[in-house]
Amino acid sequence: MAVSAQMIEKDLAELWKSDPGEKTKIIGLQRVYTTNLVAYASDHEEGYRADLIMNDLAEKHPGRYILIRPAADKSEAPLRYYVLGHCFFGSGREKKVCCDLIKLVAQNEVIENLYGFTFSLLMPDLPVEFWWPGDLPYQNVYFDKMAEQSNRVWVDSSKFKDPIQSLSRLSAFWNSRYPHTLLGDLNWIRVQRWRALIAEMFDGEWAKYLKDVKKVSIAYGKGTQPTRSFFLACWLAAQMGWKYKGKRISEFPEKFEFEGPQGEVEVVLTPVPVRDIKLDRIFAIGLTTDGNQPALFTVIRDEDPHCVTARSEINQRVAFTRTVTFEHLQSNELLNVGLKHMEPDFIWKQTLQVIGTVLEKPDLTLV
Repeated sequence: MAVSAQMIEKDLAELWKSDPGEKTKIIGLQRVYTTNLVAYASDHEEGYRADLIMNDLAEKHPGRYILIRPAADKSEAPLRYYVLGHCFFGSGREKKVCCDLIKLVAQNEVIENLYGFTFSLLMPDLPVEFWWPGDLPYQNVYFDKMAEQSNRVWVDSSKFKDPIQSLSRLSAFWNSRYPHTLLGDLNWIRVQRWRALIAEMFDGEWAKYLKDVKKVSIAYGKGTQPTRSFFLACWLAAQMGWKYKGKRISEFPEKFEFEGPQGEVEVVLTPVPVRDIKLDRIFAIGLTTDGNQPALFTVIRDEDPHCVTARSEINQRVAFTRTVTFEHLQSNELLNVGLKHMEPDFIWKQTLQVIGTVLEKPDLTLV
């Protein structure tokens, strides 16, 4: 029998029929929907991780969650489904708040045309978030159609096998191909705290030193791609009006230059040994000026990788220092942060535009 949206909705209705044991005056059951989140997992292992993350997110953003993954082999049915409920107690434990998760497992040729079926399962009049946790795909019909019709697409550039090519593609085609769909990157959220500390150092009287920045040094974990370091450099360029004048790059360089209002600004990316490459992707950031009062602004991880110190030195004298705690954020925490805001992130958009001026132009015939 062919799977239909009506079959799934009927099974969900059966799922939410209260158990006699729950029918008390104290505890009620309330289904709550604030969003739609669709996730695509490339295999069973990724699907397992996505399942755990979506269950965690459901407590913070109750909604209709749909997880799609390819069948393990050709012997499986063209399309099969599972429905699950997720419940937690709301404030005061007076109501048991519930939402649901639908899992669709399909053969690859079915997934290509599954976007219409997916949208038929979504809750109406709510935002549609589409999460693609793996490598950026080439010529994927499902990704393309979902991106066209979703409110926002979430990617994670730390998972890109070729970050240069993938980021270049996103910069080149996203706004023209999906003009009504926001693009979010979990890797961009990872550098949010670094950006906040850097911006804080230039509040008030220290803002005057920004025009005199001549060198940006970023140390990152050896053995990893410096994607986040590159994001920070391009974010600084976008905020300060620096323009890239050099040869477009096909791999992350150790050094590259921007042209600022006061002349050339050098960016240096340096790999350094770290305890855990999965956690310590950025080790230190330094901004050096050469104006009338030379200054050095730094944000550095302590020996304890969870501690980060921001420090300003003017004429070799400490002007500001602050130590904060940076806990490692898992994907569920990053998505939780991202889902809290539905408005466009113009700073991310500007940064991606700068990225597009630095990276080698992509082969758009493969997009």
